[in-house]
Amino acid sequence: MNNKGKHGERKKSYQKRNRMLLLFIILAMVLVYIICQKREDETYATTTSASIGDIIDIVESGQANVSRYIVYGTHLNLEGSLDITNPEIEDVKIAIKKASGEETLVDTTYEYENGNLSFSTLDKINKGLDLESLEETNYYVLLKVISSNEQESYYSLSNDTEYSDPIEYYTLTRNNSNNRIDIRFLTQNSASAMALSVSKIHKLPNDVYDVVIDPGHGGNDTGAISGSYEEDEIVLENGLELKKKLENLGLKVLITRDGTETDEYDTYNIYDEDGRVTMANKSGAKILISLHMNSNESDFVDGGVEVYAANNMDLTLAKTFADNIVDEADTTYSKMQTDKVENGVYVRTLEVNPNSSTFRGYKGIYDEVPYLFIIREIGGIATGAYVNGSNSSYGENIYRNSNVGVEGYLIELGYMNVNSDLRNVVNNGDLYMQAITDSINSYYKIR
Repeated sequence: MNNKGKHGERKKSYQKRNRMLLLFIILAMVLVYIICQKREDETYATTTSASIGDIIDIVESGQANVSRYIVYGTHLNLEGSLDITNPEIEDVKIAIKKASGEETLVDTTYEYENGNLSFSTLDKINKGLDLESLEETNYYVLLKVISSNEQESYYSLSNDTEYSDPIEYYTLTRNNSNNRIDIRFLTQNSASAMALSVSKIHKLPNDVYDVVIDPGHGGNDTGAISGSYEEDEIVLENGLELKKKLENLGLKVLITRDGTETDEYDTYNIYDEDGRVTMANKSGAKILISLHMNSNESDFVDGGVEVYAANNMDLTLAKTFADNIVDEADTTYSKMQTDKVENGVYVRTLEVNPNSSTFRGYKGIYDEVPYLFIIREIGGIATGAYVNGSNSSYGENIYRNSNVGVEGYLIELGYMNVNSDLRNVVNNGDLYMQAITDSINSYYKIR
């Protein structure tokens, strides 16, 4: 055999050996993944082995009925009632109790009349029980009634809602780590209890995110225009920058559009399968930031930032956004007074004719829900989402009745028709996005 033939055989031998090595590496990686997944599943199975028997000794015979329970953003809230004869009630709390006895109390409003105690933690939908603060163990959600003689009584919770499936909640990514929290009602014979089971996971599921960024408009909808500048292009550029900054914090980020959308992308398909509202609702994210540029027909001398949020939310984070943007991006608070709550923070609700329950073709709408669709329709029942398909001009929000919602903020970075605002956003957009990133980092304690 000549040298050329020997070289050819050696080459084939090397190729075969490399293919075998590559196959071995792939099989090893698959095996490691299966083992890790099995360990995670076993850990989760162990953690979720909660039983009503763990708390049966401390609860009273009566059960409180939960008429609503909601996960909005990072918090769990609920409301319900209890039939009880106790005219000497001093206080009522929702108690999050470990099997060991240690408990966390959640601020609860209540009313007692004619033997019926009604209770709620829903004063602010993004407060209540902070799911991010829970340790890896089992918890039980109980109603704690304190009498004037300091006697404490605990009542288990029974599900009296239309929601029967467990809620799978995933905490924000910190140090490449997350917790999975399973929220469900246990039943045993005639007894019922609400339980939270917390376990560590090695990464978020593929379809679950921490944050959603929504660059406004897009496709054939340019938004506001000033000279050669278009709102949709400005906010997309800044949205992509914000995505990078949040990912540098270790967060998993979804963006509702990336500039590849066609002219068919407009305000009328936001509820399609790949529409911005649907994407946000099914993302499992805790927070959505919708970026916009403002405009006004009047000749403004001053512009400034405006942060919009839902009317039934705690506005601490909204204020943090506004303050940090003003400080870090060298801009100002908007001078607009309509819907203003405090400097830079705005809450706008629907204005519905009090003699009619119909709004834009939708029936049963009331005026205490957010006006801005991106805030309202990603919050489910917490924010009064109502797009049900009855208006042929729009699609249908299939998540409108969900008891899991994304905490939404719409940020108007500045005014297109105010030259100083426009120049600042165009030239210093990274400072605006850094301010938003810093706000999320400090508020949620990511790092």
